[in-house]
Amino acid sequence: MSWNIEASFGEQTQHILLKFLQENKVENRTYQQEIQKLENELRKGSNFDDDIQTDGHCPSGFMRAAHRSDVEEVDEEELYRNIAAYLADIGDRLDQSINRDLVEEFIHETERSQPRMDGTVIMSSMISRLTNQRIDVTQDMPQEKVILLLALVLLKKTVVEKPLLLPRIFRTTVQYISNRLQDYIQNIGGWQNIH
Repeated sequence: MSWNIEASFGEQTQHILLKFLQENKVENRTYQQEIQKLENELRKGSNFDDDIQTDGHCPSGFMRAAHRSDVEEVDEEELYRNIAAYLADIGDRLDQSINRDLVEEFIHETERSQPRMDGTVIMSSMISRLTNQRIDVTQDMPQEKVILLLALVLLKKTVVEKPLLLPRIFRTTVQYISNRLQDYIQNIGGWQNIH
């Protein structure tokens, strides 16, 4: 399969997170509508990290689908889907370890904060609390992979509970991964080597 090496880390992350959320079969109309809106924005080329403050790792800018051949786009979509399915599978096993009270607290803190505020501070605090718990599923994983999975599961559980927070939490999660985990993911050879 081909991989669009010209796509920014942020763009790859956005597409993988979208596919991750689509793996979650939720029978909630609002959730499905918000996922569809997000997918439409990504297809149109909206760059969800335009307003994100990063440490310089994540170049801005979106490769438009018109610049790719159909074959590359299909392969890239399939690769995003495979990565997301793998992460969703592990995330499902981890899901039961996430305390519902912590998800509620994350939702409450996010709703209380200003929309332009850096949501990664709240997410980082929640993930730190989660990493302090002993979770059997993650015992043999590198710490960075555990953090990645916790961020994804927190994203999923939050937007299932409050679908209207999807755009905000999605941006926060992309920013969090770009700031905290980009070096780790690049050091293992990119998203395609996350297994």
